[in-house]
Amino acid sequence: MRFERASRLAAILLLGLVSLPFATSHNSLADVSEVVDKTAQRLASYPEMTHWQASILSTNYEMDGDWNPKKKTVVQKTVIMKDKIRQEKIKDAVEIKDGKSKDVTQKFINEAYKNMQKAAKRRKKANENNGEENGSHRMDLSLDEMFPFSEKNRENYDFALLDATTLEGIPVVVLEATAKQRTEDFFEGVFYIDLETWDVVRAELRLAKNPGPLKVMEMSMDFLVIPEGYFVLRKMTARVHVGLIVKNIRREVVDEYSDYQILK
Repeated sequence: MRFERASRLAAILLLGLVSLPFATSHNSLADVSEVVDKTAQRLASYPEMTHWQASILSTNYEMDGDWNPKKKTVVQKTVIMKDKIRQEKIKDAVEIKDGKSKDVTQKFINEAYKNMQKAAKRRKKANENNGEENGSHRMDLSLDEMFPFSEKNRENYDFALLDATTLEGIPVVVLEATAKQRTEDFFEGVFYIDLETWDVVRAELRLAKNPGPLKVMEMSMDFLVIPEGYFVLRKMTARVHVGLIVKNIRREVVDEYSDYQILK
């Protein structure tokens, strides 16, 4: 993931956290390897989810220099995914600033339509290029790109087990993954893993190195396994700070997912 990929993710988060709790550990290599192996096996066991929809409550905060909210925008929408094609249906959007509320639903409907048109143009261009889509234009990142557990990815990380704890009443093991190379090519952070099922319950991630004007990019993602057996995102909180020459942009986005439906 070169600079354009990091910028792409920052743009996703800006359009639409947390400080990662690192600590030392003295667990044996065998214990660490077992956790990594079992987590990787569990991640590989989920069925692929290609056709689905979910409701999202998205809250976007514009922050001042002290990370206090200047403006809040709350958007309720339905996201539909079919064969990696994303559509958004905006139900309601409200902007809140200085104690005053403003209906901005139509603005977000127009933006969703424009984004859909842009995505269609990118797909058309990719088809003309034998299916090769420019990476800087991809608006998604797979878990395999963000998680360190696969055989391909784990050689790029050092792992350590932190103290076991509970998360929302679930006993979890806490695994820290630190990138061996301090570059923007890698995410690193802390993973909370269910001791019974080996599901990743929460991931708190950041780039190993922030490129260029990107000062902060942190994410906390909560997951669950729905009754159909799919591994899905339940909540994501993201914080982004882009420092430009003439302007600093600070955003915090909270997306809450619900009402997952598997489509045929």
